Amino acid sequence: MNNTKSFRLSPIAEAAADALREGAGEVYVADQKPGYPCRQCLRDAEIGEELILVSHDPFTGGSPYRSASPIFLHKTPCQPPSDLHELTSQLTIRQLSVRAFDRGEMMLDAASIPGDHLADSIAELFSDQAVERIHVHNAPRGCWAVSVTRS
Repeated sequence: MNNTKSFRLSPIAEAAADALREGAGEVYVADQKPGYPCRQCLRDAEIGEELILVSHDPFTGGSPYRSASPIFLHKTPCQPPSDLHELTSQLTIRQLSVRAFDRGEMMLDAASIPGDHLADSIAELFSDQAVERIHVHNAPRGCWAVSVTRS
């Protein structure tokens, strides 16, 4: 029903992730899986991997919705998935909040969904041509997971 090539995942940019790593953060060692979702490579850390907990703001403008949220990053640099048109299991196994924003970063719509409905939710939100970007968050703790743009 939905065309997964119609959207592109936008994990945290390499430069932003590197800057957050330099500023340090609270260090965690993954002791369960899933449980420590890295926002650069979009995978859950393996048991024993080190991550840092930092605060990230995915907005670029002065929207009243602008807010930083906690995210995990691998302590050492990692790479985003090779195909940013495919949803990762990190996203599809969790309860999520999806928030649709227009060009001015004003929220147009939002929903709380099971992760296995994410592809359909993205397609539905992007059916509104005014939607420019979707922010995906983990619903229970509010952590930013990824942004989604049109391909």
